[in-house]
Amino acid sequence: MKCDTCGKETPEVRRVVVDAGYDRVLAKPLYNCPDCYAKKEAAKRLRKPSP
Repeated sequence: MKCDTCGKETPEVRRVVVDAGYDRVLAKPLYNCPDCYAKKEAAKRLRKPSP
């Protein structure tokens, strides 16, 4: 498999489609290697307002 973000060949890719306050069902699917996935999740956490 290939990461859509960095282009690296990897045995595993991930995609979050629906999460609290996050809905990408109709968006173009992007699959990420574990490194890019972790970076994207960290960036999402930084953007979320604290309760």
